[in-house]
Amino acid sequence: MIGEVNPTLRRRKVATELRRLREEAGLNGVRVAGSLRWSTSKLSRMETGQVAPSADDVAKLLTLYHTDGERGELLLQLAENDAPKGWWEGYSDVLPEVLREYIGLEHGASSIRSWNANVLPGLLQTRAYATELAKINQRLDPAPPSRIERRAHARLLRQQVLTREPPPSCTVVLDEAVLRRRFGDGDAAMMREQLRHLLKVGELPNISIRVLLLEHAHPLDFSGFVLLGFPSLPVLGPISADIAVSEEYQAVALVEAEERVYRYSLLFDLLCQAALDEESSRDCIASLGGL
Repeated sequence: MIGEVNPTLRRRKVATELRRLREEAGLNGVRVAGSLRWSTSKLSRMETGQVAPSADDVAKLLTLYHTDGERGELLLQLAENDAPKGWWEGYSDVLPEVLREYIGLEHGASSIRSWNANVLPGLLQTRAYATELAKINQRLDPAPPSRIERRAHARLLRQQVLTREPPPSCTVVLDEAVLRRRFGDGDAAMMREQLRHLLKVGELPNISIRVLLLEHAHPLDFSGFVLLGFPSLPVLGPISADIAVSEEYQAVALVEAEERVYRYSLLFDLLCQAALDEESSRDCIASLGGL
């Protein structure tokens, strides 16, 4: 049996498997759609994960592809999974679609690896720090105070993933500059609170925080990226292939091409090799905050 799978991962996994089954059957989309009297756009939306197909539609495709046994049963269970929509879907007024997709993937990841050279990752931000970032965005994209608050609140809700059961393993490499940089009207007290929060979060057994000192040679010039890994299901394998996520101002790009994701993984390994170990990183964070 499949336990509860969040809607983003469920939709993506069903899409991937349906596309794979069609290709294994040697059928093209036009022929499949014609056989079921569907539009080709309906099948395409299913196979690209734009929509979550009904269990009835999945059953028709399984029959057409002559797929039964455990593989077919697991796919039907995924299609029938009635887990409620993720909390992030309730923030469509302040979060663009691609960011909501990213949050859904992050929420279901079994591993999170993050490199940050300009700003602390959202998973480790305090409310004050997140609010200052939201204020900066507000200057460039005017919005009422209520929208600023909702954006900041959404950042904090994301952090629940770190303490869920089972929690994901989370490894973060921070450029030293991130620990020294202030934003907006944030004062020294706000930043000390943020550094204290990093020390506290770093005590969790599933979280590793590493610092790359400015005086050390940097192995790359990327400003930041995240690597998401996912759990596996019997027979069907990983719920989703590993995904790299690059974040720039008001833009999130999901990278899924296997070769590109692998390169990001190699880059992250280089960063870990260049960074301080966990204990030395804690000492660095504490000294910068006068803690």
